[in-house]
Amino acid sequence: MSAALGRVRSGIPPLDERLGGLERGGTYLVVGAPGPEKMVAALQFLQAGVSHGERSLLVTNADAESILEVASAWGFDMREAWKSGTLQVIGFKDDFELRAIRSIVPEEVLEELEGLRAPGLERIAVDPGGMFLTGGAKTLLGAAFLAWARRQEATVLTTFSVDGGATSLPSSADWLVHATTGRLVLEKRSDGLHQLTLTKVVPDAAEREQTITLELRPGEGLAEPKRYPSRRGIDRGSIEEDRLLLVSLGGEHAADLEAWATRTFRARVVSEPFAAVAEVQSGARYGGVLIHAPRGRVREAIQACRAVRPLSRAAIVFASDDAVRSTDRIQILEAGADDCLSGGLDFRELGLRIKQSIAMGAKPVVSEADAKEVGTGLIPDESEGGRVPRHVFVREVERRAADPDLTFFCVLDVTSAVLTPTDLEEALAEQVRADEGDIVSGNPERCAVLLQGARLGQLGPFLSRLRSRLGERAGVMASGAVDVAVLSHPADADRITALLGSSRDDAG
Repeated sequence: MSAALGRVRSGIPPLDERLGGLERGGTYLVVGAPGPEKMVAALQFLQAGVSHGERSLLVTNADAESILEVASAWGFDMREAWKSGTLQVIGFKDDFELRAIRSIVPEEVLEELEGLRAPGLERIAVDPGGMFLTGGAKTLLGAAFLAWARRQEATVLTTFSVDGGATSLPSSADWLVHATTGRLVLEKRSDGLHQLTLTKVVPDAAEREQTITLELRPGEGLAEPKRYPSRRGIDRGSIEEDRLLLVSLGGEHAADLEAWATRTFRARVVSEPFAAVAEVQSGARYGGVLIHAPRGRVREAIQACRAVRPLSRAAIVFASDDAVRSTDRIQILEAGADDCLSGGLDFRELGLRIKQSIAMGAKPVVSEADAKEVGTGLIPDESEGGRVPRHVFVREVERRAADPDLTFFCVLDVTSAVLTPTDLEEALAEQVRADEGDIVSGNPERCAVLLQGARLGQLGPFLSRLRSRLGERAGVMASGAVDVAVLSHPADADRITALLGSSRDDAG
């Protein structure tokens, strides 16, 4: 094998971007279960060479015309290179493999190949490599072939099919490991994508096993996935794990958070979602994005997350000092966040969560087909800005209580000696999130409010604001404007049933 230094492009863009390609003059096996992926990898390897005028050879069991058509279908037009002689195609007959295996002198097979190949080759691809390597245990032909490959000045790429999930070579083929420069193992994932793991026989001191996620697409071959899968940190290109983009949208402790972030990370701080988009588009290699917002700006935080996620593979973490509703957390995670913290932030925990998210890599974004608006299916047809008739309110409480995904909510029992029932109901409707399934209903004595996804410990600030707004509407001090009792489902299910019992009787 040539001792020439340097690297050559593999033709698989993510691999070349992250690893710099393959060792020039190396001998590589592309290992995988039966399927087109290995052949496509070999064609991409050749295309990367002939597109730069490198003399290349394909050894195959197909005729030249057929293999050129297949290459074109995958997006690699090598016909002109073949016509000009830059690409040489040597096709063996169907019975070649059987005759080669039975050959008493396997070196004669390689001598024939050596006599056919053009001089001055820089790349050689052999697909399928089973023509030479079939036989399970080490064979004379296999050993002779790999010895021939190592003698070449060219970089040699040979495909090798294995049964099952192609996570490793079978024990009968272990001898191949030490006869090559490295193995590229192609494995199909459950989400339809592929992962490519490069393992070198003699890795450099600073190197570790590399895994890259790929998508097989007609016209492009093995390429960067258009949708981001769940990825390891090493599968996200040239990020810098200590670089953090902080999107600080205000709040009582924003200044403390910014000071902490700049001390803990190489942090860049922006204060608006559009500035975050511009920053990630600038090419900065952030390992993480931290979006910090008070409760009142959660909508902007969700928008920022949705805008940043398609542009960056940095891990995204949302944090708020306020306790935010589960509906908000759901939307944040669906928008592409990798972690979500709220209520009484501890900087040690936040730092650990950010570093863990960066190490694990960005999670997949929920597809448009799978994602649903949080309010979908929660807004009754009879709702008018959140206000519903009493029998609809009772029906919704019962329906959501029976649904495992909707069973956590709070019911407020609100009375006022100052406001009329109509004024009270209108005032309450102004304070709820009707678009996320909150509903309000009144009768001559009291009003009931259902806050979807709210928990008892999160309602302190909301109740303070509610009493203040109702007090302003009544023209009296907030403390005397209303009386509010809070019931949390499912813990207070019996009390909620008792509260609404008379309403159910009225509705019936």
